Amino acid sequence: MGLFDRFKRQTKEAVDANKITVEEDTLEANKILQERKELLDAIELSKSEKINLGVHEQVIEPPEDEWEDFSEVIEKNPFSKVKDKKSRKKTQKIEAASTKSTTILAKKPIDRMKTTTGRTLIATVKNFEMDLSDSEVSKGGQIIRGGQVLDEIINQLETELLESDMGHSAVMEVITNLKANLIGARVDTRKGLDKIVETVVRRSLQNLLEAGYWDFDRTIQSFVADSTPVSIMIVGVNGTGKTTTSAKIAHRMTEKGYSVVLAAADTFRAGAIDQLSAHADRIGVRCIKSQRGGDSAAVSRDAIESAKAKGDDIVIIDTAGRMQNKANLMEELKKIHRITKPHLVIFVADALAGNDAVTQAKEFQRILNFDGVALCKLDTDAKGGAALSIAHATGRPIVLAGVGQEYGDLQDFDPEWFLDSILD
Repeated sequence: MGLFDRFKRQTKEAVDANKITVEEDTLEANKILQERKELLDAIELSKSEKINLGVHEQVIEPPEDEWEDFSEVIEKNPFSKVKDKKSRKKTQKIEAASTKSTTILAKKPIDRMKTTTGRTLIATVKNFEMDLSDSEVSKGGQIIRGGQVLDEIINQLETELLESDMGHSAVMEVITNLKANLIGARVDTRKGLDKIVETVVRRSLQNLLEAGYWDFDRTIQSFVADSTPVSIMIVGVNGTGKTTTSAKIAHRMTEKGYSVVLAAADTFRAGAIDQLSAHADRIGVRCIKSQRGGDSAAVSRDAIESAKAKGDDIVIIDTAGRMQNKANLMEELKKIHRITKPHLVIFVADALAGNDAVTQAKEFQRILNFDGVALCKLDTDAKGGAALSIAHATGRPIVLAGVGQEYGDLQDFDPEWFLDSILD
């Protein structure tokens, strides 16, 4: 059974019974058309406000020197007493500076075609917008009505979207857009109204995947033409497939004629250094590494310096997996980012993680802004909701899709292919 089979069946039954359309030029039809105008106006206003205010949280870091002085957490003892004025002033100064060094969140508009280090991303040339003009008519036809029957159908869709691991806010956006596009639409029923409803659902889902799409290969090509080496920082939580994804990207780049260096910046996980080194040997690229427990930022910097000295084109930094709620480990990622100033930051997500993947992406985005997502394990029985929600929740697109275990099983993420796979 496909993801939306129950929704499709319920829609067809309602259409066959003529329960969700009304003749034009009736009192009910005119009322429905007014509701449609109000819904569309509200959506346009919402979009305008999001553009003006910025819908995602930007991370503003304090100057670099402040991180170094207060990198350790100073715990206060509630039972201790400051005995003199000098000690009290010193304590207040430390606490104030420590507070100042904490990440500051501010609502700012995000330029989705700029990287975390201010470089320009190359937009994809593909247009994801769906055209409903073949189904809509300017006069005649039938007008889709609201009411209990349509509400029941939309509630069924809402349930199925939530069961597919899609986040609640993303589901609500789909439902709102769906109602705005359906209620009051004048359609040619000869086209098959149930098929028209499915088309509107598809377009509403596509809208979630349209967050600032950029082309991975063309962006890399642009960066290499500007200056080398180009650095790509790979981040994510434990077990999502960062090391394998790093190797797949390295293989992809070597196939396109670039010279690649892998940086084993995961210096904590047992076997991580050996695993990446083994991948490097198989692919035929160099791997810069240190002993286990070494400084990840130093390894990353050394890899870039080595690539620069030997004339290599691309450095891929494989960082250690970490849970998004571990502040000290996230600070380490910030340090790597601060020192290397990578051209791209790619967040690796596991399609099987469902809503957990969305939560992880949002938290990483809050603490360490990334440029795009590589979604792994799309060849498995993933329900698909995570993919739809990640782009919506972070404002950053899924640019790469892992569809197998081989090095060549990393492809450009295609929203149309993805929607076909979960809808059909």
